[in-house]
Amino acid sequence: MTVTNHKTALDVIKLNIALPNGVRILRDVSLSLEPGEVRALVGESGAGKSMIGKAVLGILPGNLRVTEGEIILEGQHLNAMTPWTRRSTVAQTAALIPQDPLTALNPVRKIGPQIIDPLIRIHGWSADKAKARALDLLDRVHIRAPERVMNSYPHELSGGMRQRILIAAAFAPSPRLIVADEPTTALDVTVQKQILRLIRELQRETGTAVLFVTHDMGVVAKISQKVTVLFAGKVMEDATTREVFTNPQHPYTRALIAATPSYADLERPFSPVPASLISDLHQQIAQDDALYQGGSR
Repeated sequence: MTVTNHKTALDVIKLNIALPNGVRILRDVSLSLEPGEVRALVGESGAGKSMIGKAVLGILPGNLRVTEGEIILEGQHLNAMTPWTRRSTVAQTAALIPQDPLTALNPVRKIGPQIIDPLIRIHGWSADKAKARALDLLDRVHIRAPERVMNSYPHELSGGMRQRILIAAAFAPSPRLIVADEPTTALDVTVQKQILRLIRELQRETGTAVLFVTHDMGVVAKISQKVTVLFAGKVMEDATTREVFTNPQHPYTRALIAATPSYADLERPFSPVPASLISDLHQQIAQDDALYQGGSR
C-alpha cells in the first residue's frame, strides 16, 4: 500500500471506466476534493456522475471495470491495495448517502441496528457507545423521539424521515469523505430544502468532505463550493460554484443553467438544452473514443 503526503481528501486522476466490450463510461475524469469541501458532480442522467462515487467507494456494478486512472483517498492509493484492504480502508474513511431511502434500508430490520451494527462491526465501537451516537445523530437531524424511531421499521416512517436516518447513519462514524448520491431526488421541494440544510450543517460541524451527485443546478448553487460538469462520462467544466454561475466557460454548462427553472423570474421562458449542442458533443466524444481505441491519446 502506498501512502502519499497529501492535503486533499480525494484525488481522482484520469479515471477511465469501461464495459466488457471496451465502451467507456468515464473518460479521463480528474477532480480533487479538499477536506471540509463540498464538490458537486452535475449533468444529465447517464453523464457518469454516480459512477465516479461508486468507483471511489469500490461498489461499481459487476460489468464495469476501471481500465485506467488513480483514486487516492486521504493520501492512500486505493488502486494499489488488495481488495480486502481497499474495502477496509474505504469503510473506515468514507460513507454513502444513497438516493432511495426505501431500498437502502433493510425492510425487515429495525432502524436502530441498521445504524448501530456498522459502528460496532466496522469501527469497533462498544454497543453502548454506538447506541448513544445513533441517538445523538438522530436528534441532530431533527427526528423526534429517537428511541421510538430506533425501534421502528422503515415502512413505518415517511420518506423524509428515512432520508434523515441515512444522513445520520453516514455521519455517525465521523467519515472523512461522504458520497451523497442524489439524496434529494425522491423528495418534495420542501423536504428537499430541509435535507440539503441538514447535510450542510453536519458537513460544516464535522469538516467532512462531500462529493454531491445531482442533476439539479439549483441544488448545486445551494450546497457546493466547487462543481464538476459532466456529459457522457467526460468533464466539460471544473470550477468554483461562483465561477460556474457568473461566468460559465463551456456551452454545455451555459445550457444547463439556462434549462434550470428560476423561481425568482417566473416569466423567463424554459430553455431546454439544444439538440444541436448534444449532437456536437456526442460527435466530439466519438472522435475521442476512436483515438483512444486506436492507442493515440
